[in-house]
Formats: sequence, C-alpha cells, structure tokens
Amino acid sequence: MENLLEILATPKQVGLLIGAGVSKACGLSNVDDLTSEVRKLLSNPKFNELLNDNDNIETILSKVQQLKSLISDVKKINDLSLENVQVIEKDIKKTIFEKLSIEVPFERLCNLVIWLNFINREFEKEIFSLNYDLLLEKALEKVSLPYFTGFIGNVKPFFISDAVDDFKGLYVRQSWTKLWKLHGSLNFKKNNEDKIFIENNTNDEYGNLLVYPSMDKYLSSRKAPFISYLDRFRKYLLENEKVLLILGYSFGDEHVNDIIINGLNNNTRLSIFAFTYDEKTFKKAIEIIGLYPNVSIYTEKKKHVNKVESEFKYEHNIGDFNHFVTILDSLVNQKKVEKLNEK
Repeated sequence: MENLLEILATPKQVGLLIGAGVSKACGLSNVDDLTSEVRKLLSNPKFNELLNDNDNIETILSKVQQLKSLISDVKKINDLSLENVQVIEKDIKKTIFEKLSIEVPFERLCNLVIWLNFINREFEKEIFSLNYDLLLEKALEKVSLPYFTGFIGNVKPFFISDAVDDFKGLYVRQSWTKLWKLHGSLNFKKNNEDKIFIENNTNDEYGNLLVYPSMDKYLSSRKAPFISYLDRFRKYLLENEKVLLILGYSFGDEHVNDIIINGLNNNTRLSIFAFTYDEKTFKKAIEIIGLYPNVSIYTEKKKHVNKVESEFKYEHNIGDFNHFVTILDSLVNQKKVEKLNEK
C-alpha cells in the first residue's frame, strides 16, 4: 500500500481512463443496467430474432447501425423496414438519455479532478471517458477547472478535429484539462448535414444523439470526434513517460484494449494501474494486459504487480471508485477539499 500511495502522491504526467463503473458508483446505470432496461422495451419480434443472449446495449446499438446501413426505402431485412429500425434506435437512445440524465451526487468526481489537477502540475491533464453521461463535465465546472472537449462555440459548439492535437495553445490553453468522450456523450448531436455539435437543451429528437455510434464511430470521416479521440488516446500512450490510471472499466471494448496494448508494446516508459471492482474484471484485466511488467492491477484484497498475483492489504475494496477516491483525498491539499465542500 505504501508504494501505491507514493506513486499517487508524486507529481508526474497522469492520465485517466474512466469507465461505467465510476458513474455506477455515483448512482447512474452501467452497461448491464441499461441493457436490462432496453431489453424490456424491445417489442419488435423480428428485431429480437437478430439478437443474441449476450448482446448488451452497445452491441444492440451496433446491430441497429448495421441494419440502417443495409436497409433502403424499398429493401427490408428480416421483414424490418428502415422506419422500424429508426423507431427502435430512437427508443433505445431515449432510454439511455433518460436513465443517465438523472441528478446524482458527484462529489467524489470533484475530488478526482482536483487530485488530477494537483498531481500533474506542469504536465498536460487528459481524461479519456467511455461514459455518455455529463458527470465529469459537472465536476470540472463545480470546482472551476477549465476543460476542453474539442468543441468550440457558444450557441451550438462545433467540433474541430485539429484542436484535439493542439498543445501549443492555438485553440485552448495548455493548462486546461482535456476531456475526450470516446463513446460519445448525451449532448453530442448530428444534424441532417452530418455536422456534429453540442446541444445541451435536448428535445425529443433522440435519434440524433451520438452515444456509442458503433459503425459510425470507426467508419465515418476523420472529422468525427470519435476517430480523433481514439487517435489522441493512441498518441497519448506512445509519448514520453506516462502513468495511466484505469477506473471503472470492464475491458469490454476491443478497440480500446488494442490501443492500450499498442501503448504497452511501444512505450517502455508507460505505466498502467487498473483498479477493478470484482474478481471477474480482475481476471479479465490480467488476461488482456497482465503479461506486461509495467502493469499493476488491483481489486478487493488482491493485486497483480510485475506479473505476479498476491494479497493486497487494504480495509476496503480499492476497485470501488468510492473507496479509491478516499485515498486520493488524503493526498491532496486539505484546504482545497474544504473549499469544495463549502460550495
């Protein structure tokens, strides 16, 4: 435990990869919860015939995207029309929006971004989030830390792909936290001209929401934020001496896993610390990245460090974000935390 505390307390360039487990710890639905809700509303038997028992919300949306790309005004697949599929997509995205838009406490996330700002000091601060919700944005704003997502503007901020790799201050100050939403966001939308923008005053046009756009994420032009964000994540892991903390991620995205492995293979100065909630995720993390000596994986009462699994002595489950962030609290200037609590 002492070695981990020393690492977390030493100023360095630290990045965060945030998964659904963090939002779940704050009180929002995770992938399993959303999948359960969506399964309840999928009443079209012809569409349900195309689903497998192990399909989750992300793979279901992926299949919707595939159907939309293959079906035309006159062509059907499994007796599904384009209108049928568009209704299904709208219902799914409406469910996602409503489940992830509820108000929940996010003070723990406030403490996380305070620590990130504290520990990086002279370095770039970057957060790579796989979550659709806006909790990180709310946390950064509550503690008055300026951040940048690649979107510029005020009424309907628009995306500039060149801004993602701007670290010379052309678009944004270097001291700002960079927040990259790898799976989209509740306020990302695309209009009929395929222009992507941020709209916080969302109406009922849920079909235009860009949350986990599956095929579109990887096949659309490089102007789309998803390709730019993934490229930034890849470059981040390849450059200089870095520490990446992985919080609340179940290692279920093959594209993200490939980028992490590529970073480990090509940057010997990259160190990764993954904090997993349960035994299943702990074992999966070991399976995917456990062979690398510069990887440390933690869960309740266990750790996998330098390719060796052993006991980890800590009174709480360190893979639970609520417990993990209490460790960070002890490392940050207490006056900053007190100032936050007064707001």
